[in-house]
Amino acid sequence: MKIDPDVELKIPGLVCPSCAIGIKSGFKKTHLVKKIEFNTKKQICLIEFTSVQIHPTKMRKIVKDAGYRVTSIKWLKKGNKPNRYNKP
Repeated sequence: MKIDPDVELKIPGLVCPSCAIGIKSGFKKTHLVKKIEFNTKKQICLIEFTSVQIHPTKMRKIVKDAGYRVTSIKWLKKGNKPNRYNKP
């Protein structure tokens, strides 16, 4: 089954599959992620959410807690951006 990502995270330093383990487990703990995929050549993380999405601030925190940082968050589906009332 192919991933249909909602968001793309650019994570510098994500260079091997073992780098992704901490990030993947952090997102899985939220129970809001349907699928997660990593591309170490492009240093990106693709996330497909269940029905509810994680706020960008929370995504950045999960990645930071795994020892990395997010340099960009790209929403791949129109209309899936979070509401701006809770912008940090």
